[in-house]
Amino acid sequence: MNKIPRKWLAAALVALAIIVPIALKRGGSGSGMPVDISPAALQEVRPSILASGLLAFEVEVNLTAEVLARVASIAVQEGDFVEKGQLLMRLDPETYNNVIAREEAGVRQNRISIERQRAVVALRRQQYERSQKLAASNLIDRNRLDEDRNQFVLAEADLKSSEEALARATATLGDAREQRGKTEIRAPIKGRIVSLPIKVGEVAIPSTASLAGAQLMKIADTSVIQAEVKVDEGDIAKITLGQTADVFAAAYPDTALKGKVSKIALAPTVDGQGRSYRVTLLLTPPAELQLRSGMSARAVIFLGTGGKQLAVPVEAVVTDSPEPGVVKRHVWIDDGGKARKTEVQTGLSDDRWEAVTAGLKEGDRVITGPSRALRRLKDGDAVRQSEDKDRQGEEADDEDPPSRGSGSRG
Repeated sequence: MNKIPRKWLAAALVALAIIVPIALKRGGSGSGMPVDISPAALQEVRPSILASGLLAFEVEVNLTAEVLARVASIAVQEGDFVEKGQLLMRLDPETYNNVIAREEAGVRQNRISIERQRAVVALRRQQYERSQKLAASNLIDRNRLDEDRNQFVLAEADLKSSEEALARATATLGDAREQRGKTEIRAPIKGRIVSLPIKVGEVAIPSTASLAGAQLMKIADTSVIQAEVKVDEGDIAKITLGQTADVFAAAYPDTALKGKVSKIALAPTVDGQGRSYRVTLLLTPPAELQLRSGMSARAVIFLGTGGKQLAVPVEAVVTDSPEPGVVKRHVWIDDGGKARKTEVQTGLSDDRWEAVTAGLKEGDRVITGPSRALRRLKDGDAVRQSEDKDRQGEEADDEDPPSRGSGSRG
């Protein structure tokens, strides 16, 4: 009988020393697959939507010129608080003063013309009445009577025409005075001057376009501030009035400003190829924060109420598609050391938790990982709670194959 060479015997012993511990570690002696187990419990599930936009004061008024004139004086400075009706700026009224003087002269002229026409009417009335008496006595012919009557009627018509001309001239004078009144710019609301782009000597232009001189100043009620954010059209159906939000201004990136959804736009805003809807969030910031209109901001809008509900970690829920168009979800339960597949119905979810509306009860031992184990599990497999040494062993297993492979190639 041939003896086994010592080198082969040594190699076999080395192989056994490597293989046996690994086999014992992986298979164990029926102790089960090490898994992470977490009981189903009530959790705060707060799904959210991210959006970005700008801060703006709730009431902002852009003052523009209604007449073309040079800025004569400015009574306020940027940052000043003003009362409603307070004089803010004067435009040069000289042109409109000239128009008023011309129209006042026209009014006076029409009044003189009316006085003259009234005198003519009185004279024509007397002549007509005298002619009536003479015609009754056959002292004048019928033609003379008709002529005097026509002169009287024409005189009354001229008087009415002069009165209408006076009314027209008076209305024109009123328009001219109103135009001159628009050279005095007064505050439409109580607030603060947040922008004052025009200077004395520049020409104010009555235009809504972005032209130099078109905007005189901006007044805002700085006591109430809001965030105007854009929500993607795919998420806008989830937004409702009253939902809460955390808003982070660019100047205070670590401070969450509490807000609520107060307005939802009905018409979209088109940005390139995408569409979004403007959502307004009314904020209640701390008084010490110096927030300004136009600041960039990002918002986290919470879709749920944040109340506690039965939930499991999101990684524990496995999705299957047994046939096209059909989606089923299940979790694995530790049932006395055996893995049991349990179909569930899910609700809202956030980055950590997924609510379960049916299929589980509070306290059920849910297998949450590792993900590799969830993919390999079969109904009835033996499982046990993993320990630190199990996790270290799994990490070593992941690293062993490439190290052994590289050694064999060497």
